[in-house]
Amino acid sequence: MSSSQMPPGGPPAGGPPPGVPPQPRNGAAWPQATPAPRESRGVSFFIAVFLGILLVASAGLNVLLLLVSVGSLAGGGAIGGDDDGVYDEVHVAGERGEKARILQVSLHGAIAEGASPVIGAAGGSVSQVRRALRQAEKDDIAGVLLDINSPGGGVTDSDEIYDLIARFRRDHPDKPVISLFGDMAASGGYYVAAASEHILARRTTITGSIGVIMSAWNFAEAAKKFGVEQVAIKSDRTPMKDILSPTRPMREDERALLTGIVDELFDRFVTVVDEGREKMDRAQVLAVATGAVYTAGQALKNGLIDEIGDHETAVAWFEKKLSKKVEIVERRRRAGLADLLLGGRAEAPSIEQSVGQLLVGSTGPRFLYFWEGGR
Repeated sequence: MSSSQMPPGGPPAGGPPPGVPPQPRNGAAWPQATPAPRESRGVSFFIAVFLGILLVASAGLNVLLLLVSVGSLAGGGAIGGDDDGVYDEVHVAGERGEKARILQVSLHGAIAEGASPVIGAAGGSVSQVRRALRQAEKDDIAGVLLDINSPGGGVTDSDEIYDLIARFRRDHPDKPVISLFGDMAASGGYYVAAASEHILARRTTITGSIGVIMSAWNFAEAAKKFGVEQVAIKSDRTPMKDILSPTRPMREDERALLTGIVDELFDRFVTVVDEGREKMDRAQVLAVATGAVYTAGQALKNGLIDEIGDHETAVAWFEKKLSKKVEIVERRRRAGLADLLLGGRAEAPSIEQSVGQLLVGSTGPRFLYFWEGGR
């Protein structure tokens, strides 16, 4: 198209017509069309995206809840649910399939009852033993084997488990209860075992440590050296309100007070062992209740245990006691959604974890049936 043939008003906007070179013959560039402004996304668009994300998340949660429900109602090994949840049964020792089943109740790690940091749901050694003993009350259980591997723990927690076992024996005299020690069953671990009818220990077990301890750090000299002073406001009528303060020396009257409490709790420990060990009198218990630990051989010699053995030894004892073949099983509670939300554990914590919970999770010094060497 020649310049004389251009449409009136100059070249068409947006470039040359089809088939025409990009540059007009006079050298002037074809004018470019101004692009149309892009439409901005309104608030409604982002609200729709947010609602879509919520919808997908809700659908995913519903699927998860469905899977958890199906998994709790089906699957190999489930032995039925009750108010405590669903349990899987695991063979431990003895002849598989025997109708006389012995329930193994594990007590591993430091004896401490904890709570969920979110809502305070109870959980720990006491709750685990209580749940297990409720299972042991069922008709298909003929006895209980306490599998103990513990350095001990809180005075009250140990005593509560002792009471649970003693009450179970009183309520179910036809279901014998014995203890089998693992690596250690010291202090509170032995305290609990004293409630059982018969005590077995492996030949490598460390046990004993009968006694009470309460420990706290004192930085009085260091605080004085670095000019640190704790300000404690207390009434003249409560001079012991800041007892065990780490920044001042302990007074003799305070030491005497705490020692009196330790002695009383120690006497309780001695009484428990004296009542539980028929072959020992109180004088014999006091002779070994020095806080010392013993090997299995030493414990057998001084009367703290009845026999050195393992699971097979326990099977033989139960079969002789019940006059029938037995199988030792362990019922492990499946972790459900409530356990995940409330801080429950599917497995028992390790020795290190439970000791950490006992010693660090406390708000301050505690009276303990605990062997500090078992950390």
